[in-house]
Amino acid sequence: MGNKRTIPVVLLYGGIAALAMILFTIGTYRGGVQTFISNIVYLMYLIPVGFGIAAALVEKSRRQGFIDFRAALKACFGVMVLSLAIQAIFTWILVHVIDPGFDAALRPAVLAQTEAAYRRFGMPEDEIGKNIAALKDTDPFAPSGTAIGLARNYIVGFLIAVLVSAVVRHKKPATAEPAA
Repeated sequence: MGNKRTIPVVLLYGGIAALAMILFTIGTYRGGVQTFISNIVYLMYLIPVGFGIAAALVEKSRRQGFIDFRAALKACFGVMVLSLAIQAIFTWILVHVIDPGFDAALRPAVLAQTEAAYRRFGMPEDEIGKNIAALKDTDPFAPSGTAIGLARNYIVGFLIAVLVSAVVRHKKPATAEPAA
C-alpha cells in the first residue's frame, strides 16, 4: 500500500510541453501563413527549455534534493526530445494531412522568406536565382527536412540541457565513516 506509483518526469513534463507547443503551433496556423513562418515561432522553443528545467528540478526534489549530472541531463533532455518530436510530427500532419491547402500557400511564402534572407546575407543575385530555382519544386515540410530540423533542434537542446544539468546537479555529501 505504501508503494505509490509516480508518473516518470520525462513523460509528464514532455507531454505537457508537447501539448503547449502544439497549441502554439495551432495559434500560429490560425494567424495565417505569415504568422506561421514569422520569427515569433522561435518563442515556441522556450517551452521545452522551460519544461526541461522544471523536470530536472522536480527530479531533484523526488530524490530528496540530490541529483547527479547524468540524471539531471536525462530529465531535461528527455523532455526536449519528446516534446520536439511530437511537435514536429504534429506540424507535418497539419500541413500534409489536415490542411494541404495551407501547405500550398506556405511554399511561395517560404521561398520569398528564403530569398529575403539570402539578400540580407549579401548573396550575389545569380546565386540567389539558382538557389531559389532549385528550391521551387521542394517541400519545405518534407519528412527529410523535418528530420534535419529536428536533429538541429536536438543538438541545440542537448547543449542547453548540459548547461542546465551542470547548474541543477547536487551530489550527496560523502558519509563519514564512524571513528573506531
